[in-house]
Amino acid sequence: LEKGWITSAFMLGCFVASPFAGYCSDRFGRWLTVLAGTVIFFVGGAMQTGANGVELMIAGRAVSGISIGVLSTVVPLYIAEVSPANLRGSLVTLQQLGITFGILVAFCVNLFVERVVGSTWDWRISLGAQCVIALFMGLGMLFMPESPRYLAWKGDTDQARAVLRKLRGSDQEKKLAAEIAEIERDVQDLKMQKSSWKELFSGKLALTMLVGIFIPTVSQFSGINAIMLYSATIFNDMCLSGIAMTAVIGVVNFLFTFIAVFLSDKSGRKPLLLTGATGMLLGLVASAAIIWTIDYTTNKSAANGIVFLIMFFIANYASTWGAVASWIVPSEVFPMRVRGKAIGLATMGNWLANVIVAFVTPILIRPDVADVSGTFMFYACFMFIAIPFVAFLLPETKGVPLEEMEEKFSLPLKEHIRNNASELCRRRPKTQGSKPDDFANKL
Repeated sequence: LEKGWITSAFMLGCFVASPFAGYCSDRFGRWLTVLAGTVIFFVGGAMQTGANGVELMIAGRAVSGISIGVLSTVVPLYIAEVSPANLRGSLVTLQQLGITFGILVAFCVNLFVERVVGSTWDWRISLGAQCVIALFMGLGMLFMPESPRYLAWKGDTDQARAVLRKLRGSDQEKKLAAEIAEIERDVQDLKMQKSSWKELFSGKLALTMLVGIFIPTVSQFSGINAIMLYSATIFNDMCLSGIAMTAVIGVVNFLFTFIAVFLSDKSGRKPLLLTGATGMLLGLVASAAIIWTIDYTTNKSAANGIVFLIMFFIANYASTWGAVASWIVPSEVFPMRVRGKAIGLATMGNWLANVIVAFVTPILIRPDVADVSGTFMFYACFMFIAIPFVAFLLPETKGVPLEEMEEKFSLPLKEHIRNNASELCRRRPKTQGSKPDDFANKL
């Protein structure tokens, strides 16, 4: 029970803090909210490191959860707003790259402490390491500017222009003038409109909210957490080292994230999401089929096949959904006037999905319920739903300025679907006697 509370307290903190983080970023600024989240992260780490009982450990985990809820909401928002449109996807993806690298570093630190230090207080070293990270992040934030879009929104246009000049370079005056003019026009439009929580649930933003919340949420129902949590058990059943294979998964997760960094602004968001969802669906279904029909604990070929398919799944997730769905899409699709609040809700949905998966997976994976094969099939169903959702409801956002993003969701639903279908057809090679819009016209 105590272990359960230690784990769930962190996720609960993330879930509760996310929507308030979005509000605070609109009220007090992106920079100050990130700095506040960093300070809270240090406090939470210090509480866990110095814990002299379960109660303080649970409290420290909850405080750390609050900080991650804040940072996971505001950091991608901040990165998206300071990035040029042609590099926005790659730069936001760096957050996911940092997360996967952090997972690798944490594993190495824990392994080193366990094998080398090996004392009764070795866990305090591992937990104390997060305080060091918080200090470095806090120092780094002292050199970071406020978001120029937020500054312009608050009426400080001169400072916004100065920040943009610093970010883009003094030799980019033409592009700088065009960008600041576009931001100013957007700000003038925003000042004529009132932003409220109620607007998030209005018909005008219904499609935007559906896409911006569904995609990062379904990313957590892709099966990634089930595999991360229970792959060690599966590998142990194959007489492989669960710890070593988990490390291999961490390496694959980290390396394939570079694909998302390099391709998100070249290939676009939709092709990556569709390719990744298809690959993950195939990996889950094929793994489930092998586990269901063959005793992989005694059949070496089946065991090797499962290892390959799990790595195949991780590679597809890391290179597509891990970065694009979780961070890029929610950071760019919402209008400026509600962006902070909306991203807060999207991140809250993301963490709620994490909580549900953490509670549901241990039940599903039991042999008397769904077992491993049934659990994999359960999560495969979400990828099966995600493919048509992305194909027909998510417009391509590569290279689209944030100020123009609302127009991508402004059409009536049927016309929106038809346009996305046309876009898909234009990407496909033409066959003899066919027209690219035939399929779209049928819709």
